[in-house]
Amino acid sequence: MSDSNTMEKIIDLTLDKNPEITAMKFGEEIFTYGDLELLSRHASTWFTALGLKGKPVAFMLPNGFEILITYLACFKSGAVAMPLNRRYAPAELEKVLLDSGAKCLVIELEKLYLLDDIDLSQTSVETVYATGVVPREGSKNFYTLLGPAGPYEQAEHSAQDPAVILYTSGSTGEPKGVVHSYSSVEGIINSTSLALDNVSSDDRILIIDPQVHISGFLETFTGLYHGATVIVQNGFNLERFVPALVNEGPTLLVTHIDVYVKLLDSGVTNKSTFAALRGIYTGGDSLPSAFQAKFHEHSGLIIQLGYGMTEAIWLTVARDADTEGTGTIGKTLPGVEIRIVDKEGKNLPDGEVGEMWVKGAMVTPGYWKNEKATEEALEGGWFKTGDLAYRDSEGTIYYSGRSKDLIIRNTSNITPGEVEQALYKNPEVKEAAVIGVEDEKEGHVPVAFVVKKEGSSISEEELKEFTATQIAEYKVPARIYFIDDMPLTSSGKIDHKKLHDLLPKD
Repeated sequence: MSDSNTMEKIIDLTLDKNPEITAMKFGEEIFTYGDLELLSRHASTWFTALGLKGKPVAFMLPNGFEILITYLACFKSGAVAMPLNRRYAPAELEKVLLDSGAKCLVIELEKLYLLDDIDLSQTSVETVYATGVVPREGSKNFYTLLGPAGPYEQAEHSAQDPAVILYTSGSTGEPKGVVHSYSSVEGIINSTSLALDNVSSDDRILIIDPQVHISGFLETFTGLYHGATVIVQNGFNLERFVPALVNEGPTLLVTHIDVYVKLLDSGVTNKSTFAALRGIYTGGDSLPSAFQAKFHEHSGLIIQLGYGMTEAIWLTVARDADTEGTGTIGKTLPGVEIRIVDKEGKNLPDGEVGEMWVKGAMVTPGYWKNEKATEEALEGGWFKTGDLAYRDSEGTIYYSGRSKDLIIRNTSNITPGEVEQALYKNPEVKEAAVIGVEDEKEGHVPVAFVVKKEGSSISEEELKEFTATQIAEYKVPARIYFIDDMPLTSSGKIDHKKLHDLLPKD
């Protein structure tokens, strides 16, 4: 067993907790800690019977009861929880299933059609569960897992065993499975609690971020560990979200900056809407000072900014408004070490810009079945973020840009390569290049430049619609510009700087 008590209190939800206390509210449904504990024990007996200990269980599920039971059943049985992006196209889903070697797939009924375009016999998947009456031959009903397959026995694990795999886009567009061990999950929960100014059983956390992503995962399990109540909604809907802010009494909110923009622009909120909240947070690398001031005046609250990534989170927090627009991401949280280094990995003095390397209990031990990527990303326990920053003499860190070409759209990672590959699959595309462009509401968005084949009359909208059949909707370029020739460097490579220069000037 793990030496720390953190994961034990996640694996056994009723440890040190009253089982009658509400753990989760989802719409009109209420689940106590005892409900989640009993039903996840039942599901874990099925996973144990299937021999899934140490093996990935893939699941593509919306926020709610089913995804919590699946996570908990994995932890109890020793299976490795592997949540999947619900926006995957069939080809992306197939690629991740092949790469991971997942033996079991749990999928929402509405997404079952994705399997029609996948040859599961070429993957390692042996069992498929769907959340409902299953029309697809060979699939089973998820809700059969809620009755026991046999006596419950919690699987033993070590702190270093993998607990979760979270797939993100790699630098080449190929998926990479970020592993978090039982130990690093504990680190995530502990650092998140510190970032949120010490979560307690008195807290009520309003969650709309996807629970298949690191954001929704850490919000949910930090709350459950501390005996809080998580009020869960499946994504942002203004007509549903604002009443929850008013009537459910949430004390903490962590979500994307675009949600705060929509709340401010809605015209239906005021200071009383946010009265129950003791803290609101967002993730990222910057927060426009003008918007921060406007939102503070409207709500009476400062949006606190946290920095981190799937591989290591949370790392810093900025609790004060950045009124000068300096780009501060705050100071490191307890237990986090950050180095600012040059290209040789040598420490730089305060004030000099370099790459951030981080170390702490919340850092990934590596990538699933990918030793090369692990060796490239980690050095002596330090994770190389690929982000540039500098630190002042008081220890405040200022973000300076990305050293990688990664595009982060509403915290979702996109690589130019995967978008370009999708564009090239259209027979009317001769050349394509994608860059990341700053966007006020979404952080960064992919923008494509395309050279059409001779005689082509394809429009921007038609090409966007085609691209959406190849990759997830959020990866589709926000804009596509058609150009006659692709600008090249002297060495014959696409000149991305000149592409930026081609962007229309506002």
